[in-house]
Amino acid sequence: MSDVVEGFDPLFYRPCIFAMMSGLSYGTAITVNNGLRTGPHATNFELSMSFFDDAGKHLVTTDVLHELAPGEIIKIDTRDVLKKLKITPRGNMLGIAHMVPQRFSGLTSVTVTRAELMAHVSSSDDFIEFRQEPKGVITGVAYQMGPQNDSRFNKTRTTLLQAPKAIVTENVDTLFALINASTTIDYTDVAHMEYWLVDPAGNKVARGEITVPPWSCRFVSVRDLLIENNLLDEFIAQGGLGMILGLSRDSGLVPISMTMNLDTGAIACDHTLPPMYYFTTWGGQRRIEANARLYETFFATAEQNELKEDARVGA
Repeated sequence: MSDVVEGFDPLFYRPCIFAMMSGLSYGTAITVNNGLRTGPHATNFELSMSFFDDAGKHLVTTDVLHELAPGEIIKIDTRDVLKKLKITPRGNMLGIAHMVPQRFSGLTSVTVTRAELMAHVSSSDDFIEFRQEPKGVITGVAYQMGPQNDSRFNKTRTTLLQAPKAIVTENVDTLFALINASTTIDYTDVAHMEYWLVDPAGNKVARGEITVPPWSCRFVSVRDLLIENNLLDEFIAQGGLGMILGLSRDSGLVPISMTMNLDTGAIACDHTLPPMYYFTTWGGQRRIEANARLYETFFATAEQNELKEDARVGA
């Protein structure tokens, strides 16, 4: 795969993509940084923002709001930006902070290298802060984000979600925010994820599926999954602790874990690390084979496996 990427939209050179949480009565602020202070890829950034509604419809991309010199950090309250744009936050909106090198100002298509994009990703840790309205409870999560759902960077689009902190009690729920994003505003691919809730002994408790439209955020509620399967009281009685294991075979989703106190509105946020942080050999053909094996052993129904076995015997 070539290191040079042509026809790249500079709006996604160094993006910060985040859930707005307005559907859960939260306001969102972001702290972004121009992390490369020195070196061949250090540059001045121009920062603009885009917003998408609950259905993934592009609402607006602003003009340049700020300029960031190498090493500079800035905090932006999206409520102030939306107020100036006369946009009322509704549902589960999605936002992007675009950090574009000044040399690309005004351009819609540029040539970049994978190396420079990854240099900026590895040097950045953006902080997404959620403030519960009107109680004022504040929480947040820091993460990095590289190019998503772009075949020039990833030959396959898959997501393996391993989240061992699925907690449900009488007044606590665990949510998983799933973001479906890419490197162009006109991205149109719908994402699908299948998932199992597993108990501490490794037993499958309940299965679910979710669809995430392009440029949108959707939430998996462990509590709702248990209620739908008439298992809430039983799960709580057994300790209320489990793991969500999810697999998307068609998209690279960005998952964020949120454990919510239903009385106070407080949320403990965390991001789930991709498998490469646990398995140094993850990637390429090994990734394809591992996800296929996981699907066959964990998600495929008995009927699907029987059909595959019949096909192998017939061959």
